[in-house]
Amino acid sequence: MINYNIQDFETKGIDLTCFDKAEMIEKFKHVEVTGINILILVYKPPIQKKINSILLPDSAIKEDLEYNSMVGMVLKIGKDAYKGDQFPSGSYAGEGDWVIFPRGSSLQAKYEGEPIIMVEDFKIKLLVDNPSKVSR
Repeated sequence: MINYNIQDFETKGIDLTCFDKAEMIEKFKHVEVTGINILILVYKPPIQKKINSILLPDSAIKEDLEYNSMVGMVLKIGKDAYKGDQFPSGSYAGEGDWVIFPRGSSLQAKYEGEPIIMVEDFKIKLLVDNPSKVSR
């Protein structure tokens, strides 16, 4: 029996000041995305456990639902994505782009502790420069 440490699979959030896009994309290099699907790393801001020097109790820490996000970074693009008459100007997004997408009807999971979502190519709605600026 293998003993798993739950902390190894908790999402800590993405601190954009030290986030390395290339390193994250490399982590998914052995994952193959099929068809018109796009693999996206779901953006979740870092969990704030302190205010100034005061440590907050767990009951006071507000965490969004794990997959309650609509913004993320493109990790991989399926080989059939952005092809055909529906995309006369070509690809909308590339690896490493921050994108906004609808939350419903998409496959959500975790891979090596990272929250991911699979969306179809036509569901990418906006490109953004900074995911922390996006809110509902």
